Amino acid sequence: MRSVVVNPLLVGIDGTPAVRDVATGTEVYARSIIESLAASKADRTVRVYANASDAPPWLPASVEWRGIPFPRGWTHWRLRQALRRERPDVTFIPSHVLPFALGLKSVVTIHDVGHRREPRSYSRRARWYLEATTRYAARRANRLIAVSRATADDLVRFYHVPGGRVVVVHSGVDPRMRPQDPARVADVIRRLGIASPYFLYVGRNHPRKNLSMLRRAFDEARRRGLRANLVLAGPDHGGEPSAEVVTTLPYIPANELPALYAGAVALTLPSRFEGFGFPALEAMRCGTAVIASTAGALPEIVGTAGILLSPDDTGAWSQAMLELVGDPALQQRLIAAGSARSAEFTWDTTAVKTWRVLDAVGRQGQAETADS
Repeated sequence: MRSVVVNPLLVGIDGTPAVRDVATGTEVYARSIIESLAASKADRTVRVYANASDAPPWLPASVEWRGIPFPRGWTHWRLRQALRRERPDVTFIPSHVLPFALGLKSVVTIHDVGHRREPRSYSRRARWYLEATTRYAARRANRLIAVSRATADDLVRFYHVPGGRVVVVHSGVDPRMRPQDPARVADVIRRLGIASPYFLYVGRNHPRKNLSMLRRAFDEARRRGLRANLVLAGPDHGGEPSAEVVTTLPYIPANELPALYAGAVALTLPSRFEGFGFPALEAMRCGTAVIASTAGALPEIVGTAGILLSPDDTGAWSQAMLELVGDPALQQRLIAAGSARSAEFTWDTTAVKTWRVLDAVGRQGQAETADS
């Protein structure tokens, strides 16, 4: 009897974003998807390449490590060189940048096209690089994974990618993001020097994040009687001095972030554009109400579980802050809705859907072995 044996798939992954010291959305995605793919790989081989020497301590033992430190041009020279030598069945790029002239089957995750949506928020050099790398991936990758329907639509709109080449796969939520013991929350808040109650923003200090509007809305709410503080936490905030009622914090370690979320009256995410919006989901998982803008993918991710407002309506943001502080019942309704909504986003589900894409591309044209 003749049977057909399909050779185990070898997937090569660019893991450099996953090993960076400061983890924002793209880095969180890269690490989480590698861990989740490794946990569900079955007989597949997962090989991670990174611009580093030693494997990170979180990397599962079942994953092959290729540490290749290189000072400049790592992606387009050193990574491409290693991939072309070892020739995995499919290359997975979790963060936009496909090596030029790779010549191998590939899947690239696109998180957003913010440089097209909010070009004034980027320097000319950054805008040029993002445009060049996104356009190249859109043309050359066998499949594109978009982390939201909003990003998928932008790939079709701006880069004319056929819909069949784009697959929407929502990201998950780190399992460490969960409701916290009140004593733990109090300890973290005390050590960070935060006065309660407080509204929270988590993320970079970047023009597209619209923090100037948030500050104006907060100041207006204070003039109208708000008795709460504002905490801005994340990379690039450390250089700003903290005011009496506005606390700026640098990057917050992952083990302290859930308590910071849990202690807030609400997370505020006023972005002019988001391709996904990790902080909204993380806050909801930690039992925190969410006020988010109607821009980009945020309505898609938050749904009806949060307060959605125009990123330009300062008065509406001010009023929402006043209402949440003054209406505990509203806050509890949002917490319950957010808990249910965020439970729909898991890395296990993300990995299953991502494997479908990787398998389809990697097996395409693959020779089969006949076993008689």
